[in-house]
Amino acid sequence: MTASENASPASAQGPAPTDTRPAAERASSRPAKARQTRSFPWLGTGLAFALIVIVVLGAALWRQQQLVDAIGRESARRFNEIDSFARDAQARARQALSVSQGNTDRLAVLEAKVLESQSQQAALEQLYQELSRGEDEWTLIEVEQALAIAAQQLQLAGNVQNSIAALQVADARLARADRPQFTSVRRAIAQDLERLRSLPSVDVSGLVVKIDQLIALLDRVPLLAGVEPASAAAATAHAAPAGAAAGDEAAGSWWQRALAWWRPLRDGFVQDMRGLVRVQRVDRPEALLVSPEQGAMVRENLKLRLLNARLALLSRQEHAWQADLDAVGQALTTYFDAEAPATRSASTLLKQIRETDISIQLPTLNDSLAAVRSVLPRNAVPGAQR
Repeated sequence: MTASENASPASAQGPAPTDTRPAAERASSRPAKARQTRSFPWLGTGLAFALIVIVVLGAALWRQQQLVDAIGRESARRFNEIDSFARDAQARARQALSVSQGNTDRLAVLEAKVLESQSQQAALEQLYQELSRGEDEWTLIEVEQALAIAAQQLQLAGNVQNSIAALQVADARLARADRPQFTSVRRAIAQDLERLRSLPSVDVSGLVVKIDQLIALLDRVPLLAGVEPASAAAATAHAAPAGAAAGDEAAGSWWQRALAWWRPLRDGFVQDMRGLVRVQRVDRPEALLVSPEQGAMVRENLKLRLLNARLALLSRQEHAWQADLDAVGQALTTYFDAEAPATRSASTLLKQIRETDISIQLPTLNDSLAAVRSVLPRNAVPGAQR
């Protein structure tokens, strides 16, 4: 290191102060300083190196501080992102939890429905097994009910056709079942069917029509108390010959004209005289005293009798049928004119109705019922056995 280099720090510090010391003293002090400078030659280099080190360390510290700040900012940004992500994840977790809770509730409902359907299926299977085991018993019960209905129709209403139809339904039901143990029941039903088909038939519809005709005819039957002379009919009967004689009057001679004029006059006079007197036997004199109002009541009473007879016919009540028809016949001969054409027609129609025999000895269906009840177990269905 030269003197100029050593002097540079001093010059760098500013202008040197003026030395006011004496020259001898200054001269004596310069060698001492030179000696002192030569004794520490490395001091300037150390100072420079220290300064460089300080600058490098300062720059390193500054750089380190910049890195720390950048890392802090990045950490804050990352922390914010993580916090936002955590909040989003927490919200989604809550949503997933609610969805999971809803799914759990629905799953519980579905499990309850599955258990209910399983119980219903088990009940249906049990019922199907019971029905399969008791199919023959139910068939016999249905047949027994059909036979009971046929017996009621036969005994209460006397309706043979409905009884035959019920027996045919019962036989068809047994035929569909096709069981060997039903053979005896089908044999008994076939015998009852044969007996019912061999019964004489009664034309119920025809009798009902005749009764309705007789009811309508009662309005035209004249009362015995209201019979009048037949002079009007005689005059009508001789009107045509008189007209014919008048037409031939111009062509004939005088004696022919006189004969044509006298003959209608004579016939009319004789007819009038016959109408003045009428001889008829009346067993009940009070029949001649019946007023028109009472006659209307008699007609309505006879109509009610005929309606009762029709009901007795439909229900096969022979005694009521015969009693009502007898009452109608007696009233016709007592209160009404027997010589009138309407009365004769009514009497003829009533006679045809009364000649029809509705008394038919109807058989019972006890054999078929006994056959069914012998095959049907007593403990099959409560109340099935009667």
